[in-house]
Amino acid sequence: MRLIVGLLLFSSLFACKKTSDEDIPPVTEKLFRQEQMQAGANYSKQKGGASVLVMQDGQIIFENYHNGANENTPTQVQSGTKGFFAAVVALAIQEGFVTGYNENVAETITEWQNTALHPGKRQITIRHLVSLTSGLSQDLDYIQGENPLAPDIYHYVVNNLKLVSAPGTRFQYGPSHYYAFGVLLERKLQKAGINQDPLQYLETRLLQKIGVTYSTWVHDSAGNPHIPNGCYITPRNWIKFGQFILQKGKWNNQQLIQENFVSNLFSPKADNPGYGVFLWLNKQGGDAASAGSPSPPSGSPGGIIYYGGYTDIVGALGAGKNRLYIIPSLNAVIVRQSTGDKADFSDNNFLELVLPQ
Repeated sequence: MRLIVGLLLFSSLFACKKTSDEDIPPVTEKLFRQEQMQAGANYSKQKGGASVLVMQDGQIIFENYHNGANENTPTQVQSGTKGFFAAVVALAIQEGFVTGYNENVAETITEWQNTALHPGKRQITIRHLVSLTSGLSQDLDYIQGENPLAPDIYHYVVNNLKLVSAPGTRFQYGPSHYYAFGVLLERKLQKAGINQDPLQYLETRLLQKIGVTYSTWVHDSAGNPHIPNGCYITPRNWIKFGQFILQKGKWNNQQLIQENFVSNLFSPKADNPGYGVFLWLNKQGGDAASAGSPSPPSGSPGGIIYYGGYTDIVGALGAGKNRLYIIPSLNAVIVRQSTGDKADFSDNNFLELVLPQ
């Protein structure tokens, strides 16, 4: 176990924070307590975790590694990867590659204009993709995980997915929506004469500018980056990205993404209050990833991430219980990473230990 707090960490902040004072909102009145954060780290360790980091007001105030991990240990954050592409959606709208959430996907994925081969897909909009209501089948054996059966996931998504429900009528968590957005973005970049895939776009337009590096990114056999789950990253790099989102697109006193485009990621685009744009929300009445997922008791003031309130929490949540929590009301970001999946880790139980009450 390694615990680094306060001034002992100051010299390492350049690996975690490269912002000017103007980036960071005023100090919050609610402060985290060391004993609470340590209790959360102990809980994480018991549940197979690797690290817990807490950043408030732009500084890491708690850093704890366990079960053999250290600050240089990357983990595959699994579906936490999707949070990076929330920022990509906002940036693509700002740069004009995407005209808005109501844009019809078949204008770019032109194969879907063939109603004989792809019935119903002409109705899919970007709003349906980002809200996970596209109606596309998930075909998990072919497009899910590190080694799916489809050697070229992007080709499979375009040509082989079926429409299993009318677009906009059903929230269904799964990888097809994200890959369809990836294909759309790649084609728009190519049309503009930009020879980049979605990961290269993310890296050159955002990650390099805020000093975030990843350790590995999974690609399929055709060289396509995995959008829903491909990122291996260290905790300090992941928390830095969370800080960028918390600051609503501002870094080193430069507004890389317009604030309104980032704020828009935090509002539901369909009937599920618990999901924004490729990010989970702690709003009351939100639906979780599956029908069997834990839900708040009736009358709880919070949502599916934390039952006790803090309805402004935004989460990038991945298997293995890899977690990035962004909490604007506390001006805080929390990272919890894991190298092993223990199903009994609870977001609510962890945050109940850590958050100021």
